[in-house]
Amino acid sequence: MPDTQIVNSAARPELSREAKPTCVWRRNAGSMALLLLLFLLFLRLVSSAGAAESFPATAVFVLGDSTASCAATTLSLNLTSPSSFPSPCLFHSGRRRLLPDILAAKMDLPPPPLISTLNGSAAAAAMGVNFGGEEGESGGAGVFRMGAIGQQLRLAAETLQVLRLEAATPREASAGVAGAVFVVSFGADAYARLLARGSEADASAPKHGRRGFARLLAGRVGRAVQELYEADVRRVAVLGVPPLGCAPRVMWEGLHLVDGRGCVEEANELVQGYNARVEAQLDALRPELPGADIVFCDVYKGVMEMITNPGAYGNITFTNRNYLFCM
Repeated sequence: MPDTQIVNSAARPELSREAKPTCVWRRNAGSMALLLLLFLLFLRLVSSAGAAESFPATAVFVLGDSTASCAATTLSLNLTSPSSFPSPCLFHSGRRRLLPDILAAKMDLPPPPLISTLNGSAAAAAMGVNFGGEEGESGGAGVFRMGAIGQQLRLAAETLQVLRLEAATPREASAGVAGAVFVVSFGADAYARLLARGSEADASAPKHGRRGFARLLAGRVGRAVQELYEADVRRVAVLGVPPLGCAPRVMWEGLHLVDGRGCVEEANELVQGYNARVEAQLDALRPELPGADIVFCDVYKGVMEMITNPGAYGNITFTNRNYLFCM
């Protein structure tokens, strides 16, 4: 996403005043409350899915783009010039925690560190790993390279193999893998670039076009779940893409934008189409993967619900301009 303000009042016309195209996410309690709410829901789904397992959740492992790791992409925050901002993170900057870190905290587990920061020991990897950082090597255009997902999957499989080999007993090896919760979060960066304007966006777009890309990426995510299953992973949570059409930058420079008011429907339709394909892929996979608990977290619907009915979620306020900082 261009910035995290998909959670703000962008979707509400009465809050769209003068056009100020570059927006950043200022630290505020409302934004963090929204993230916590999303992941409390996510945690409930993961917990219920794993209830039938004989092993408790012991670690969180993460595969994904900048929704999972700020090191995972060099996509710029303003969606127009990928080299104009030094920070690659679409969701936060500075000291804020990433979404997987919040999830791990709610599960009373340590935050999964980037694989590049680990010392290579099985003991460190057993506490959880964030594989997202490795995608950054492919550069900004890497959000369209399906190989980035494969690279992270290979690292995950190798890590699990190390855990098995270093385990003291076969039961300990089984418990280590069975207690792993894998979070898969791809698509937000890819669609953010796909919705960008200018020659670079056109050059980055896949030859199949905006709508054809949903089939490609959803299929790759489905295969990723299958590959994790083949590596003995049994708990997988797949995150959908949020409503990027409600992000301020997409609203100001979005597809067929008329007056800068309201979410960009075409952008949101693209995201919804992708999310629907991913959910359908997972529904089709479940009968083929006995013993697996696969959860789809529809972030899009959750965010839109909070944008539409902010009063139902405590102190999340979208009408207070102090929650936004646009330049």
